Amino acid sequence: MRRILFLILCVLALASGCTRPPYSSPGKDLATVEDDYTDCFSKASLTVNTPPFPDSPLRERDTLTDDCMRERGYNSHFRLF
Repeated sequence: MRRILFLILCVLALASGCTRPPYSSPGKDLATVEDDYTDCFSKASLTVNTPPFPDSPLRERDTLTDDCMRERGYNSHFRLF
């Protein structure tokens, strides 16, 4: 029972960190980062899903999103909390 409870808590802790965008910028609050990320991700998804289609759409979408966020002054990082 303790193992299952520990496993559930670990999964919840990791899942809570995965809901935030993996970018940061000094002086910008979380709401601004989320709005910019949503905008960049949407533009990248639209580009990838418009013909001609790339060979690896997920990698291309991630690359386009990274490029857009860097243009806006963000640094990518791994965020847990």
